[in-house]
Amino acid sequence: MIGRKTNGDGMASPCSNWSIVSWFEQRVFAWSDKPTPKRFAIDTLIVFLTMLLATVLGAIFYSLDMEACIVITYVLAVLCVSLLTVGRLHCLVASALAVLFYNFFFTHPRFSLTAWGRTYPATFAVMFVVAFIASTVAVTLRREVHASQLAYRRTQVILEADEALRRCSTREQIIDAIGAQLSKLLEAEVIWYAEGISGFAPQRHFSAVSATQTEPIVETPMARRAMENRSAVGAGTGCFPSASGYYLPVISDNEVIGVMGACLGNKTPLPAEQNEAEAVVGEASLALNRIQALEQREEAAVLAKNEQLRANLLRSISHDLRTPLTAISGNADVLLSDGDALSADKRAELLRDIRSDANWLNATVENLLAITRLENGNVQLNTTVELLDDIIEEALRHANPDICQHRLEIEPCEDLLLVKVDAKLIVQVVVNLVNNAVTHTQAGSTIRVSTRSRGSEAIVRVEDDGPGIKDSDKAHVFESFYTVGRTLADSKRSVGLGLSLCKSIVEAHGGSIVIQDAVPHGCAFEFALPRYELTEGTQEDAD
Repeated sequence: MIGRKTNGDGMASPCSNWSIVSWFEQRVFAWSDKPTPKRFAIDTLIVFLTMLLATVLGAIFYSLDMEACIVITYVLAVLCVSLLTVGRLHCLVASALAVLFYNFFFTHPRFSLTAWGRTYPATFAVMFVVAFIASTVAVTLRREVHASQLAYRRTQVILEADEALRRCSTREQIIDAIGAQLSKLLEAEVIWYAEGISGFAPQRHFSAVSATQTEPIVETPMARRAMENRSAVGAGTGCFPSASGYYLPVISDNEVIGVMGACLGNKTPLPAEQNEAEAVVGEASLALNRIQALEQREEAAVLAKNEQLRANLLRSISHDLRTPLTAISGNADVLLSDGDALSADKRAELLRDIRSDANWLNATVENLLAITRLENGNVQLNTTVELLDDIIEEALRHANPDICQHRLEIEPCEDLLLVKVDAKLIVQVVVNLVNNAVTHTQAGSTIRVSTRSRGSEAIVRVEDDGPGIKDSDKAHVFESFYTVGRTLADSKRSVGLGLSLCKSIVEAHGGSIVIQDAVPHGCAFEFALPRYELTEGTQEDAD
């Protein structure tokens, strides 16, 4: 029965463990009408054993005075020979032996080739003709059944390969699928030859349960020739037919990516098997082209997304940088032209505005540079063992000056929390989180910064009692250029890089960051870093 193996839950496992035909069908499909010396000897033995059995049955019928059944028994024996042997020669011999055995054992005088009776010659002739015609018809029918079974098998193999390949989503899965399929089809170990670290050499081996247990022979030159010729070489082909393997190139996008080699030993693949193997490899080439087309579409989509992000970045920067620069320029012009006419309080207010805008510009540029280096992998962490509360204290000194308009609460951990981090980058994380709370909450609101220990992690939590963030926005707050309430930054003073930078820095240190709802309302950002434990050796080094 055509089928495939399943996994534990009964579902078919993609790209692996395909059974092609049942044991009986394999025996029928393996039948060849081309006799071999070994097969000739076996068929000869079948002929004599069948005639011997027919003679024994004939003796039983003779003792029961059922002589009419003896002729039919010999005709049936010839039919059995036609079904069990190869070619017509043994059928002809069996027909002749049936007449001779009948004449020798069951005609008068018995145990002699002499037959007394005028009807015997005609009986012998009719018996021979009927037996031979019946056996010929049986051989013809067997061959037609054999041909139809081969056609059925070829179609089924291609369908199985097509279904298996459609389930594959990567080039490696496709290689595994066709390797396993060819191993079952040719009943041999299959070797995948491709370019690797050591050059063109065997990369993978596939062995089906039904594969012939022979020591695989690696023929790299044959595989290379198949790659160069872009066609099958080896056993059963016109190119190096004396090779012990059968080699098929696998082509993707008009380029040979490797060669499948079947280790056949002394066996030569039948033409039908070669056609089926080439059909399977052809299906694999189509699947590889499909995968490559998908990869190209994905690359095009990524490029389009990058172009869109670049355009969004330019739009955001041109807007968000122009606004504070315009304010700085305007305030500076006022101070230069009418500074003497302004009151001291007004001049101080203008100067504070200039400082605030300049600080924001500086922070934005720092974030842009930092996230660019992180995404390009150009940042090397300069890690040192630091006290986490010291990092928090340093970060608050660099926070937005508008934090003085809020109520700031600091809750340090009772234990000393040590972390091995790049202190400058972690300070930037805390500054971004605190400034984010300052920007998105009303003056007079509470901002709480706390630290605590959780197992092997040190936790930093920055929360506020502002309006909070919608659930629909929480999944995107760590994306570049995303700002709450809008798809992209385009109006408020926020390029949308601060939280994305926080996530990149924390993950670069082996930590994690999450967003939560504060109680009773507001927003909380919490990030975890691996805690550093002092041992006796490290403590002596620290001292």
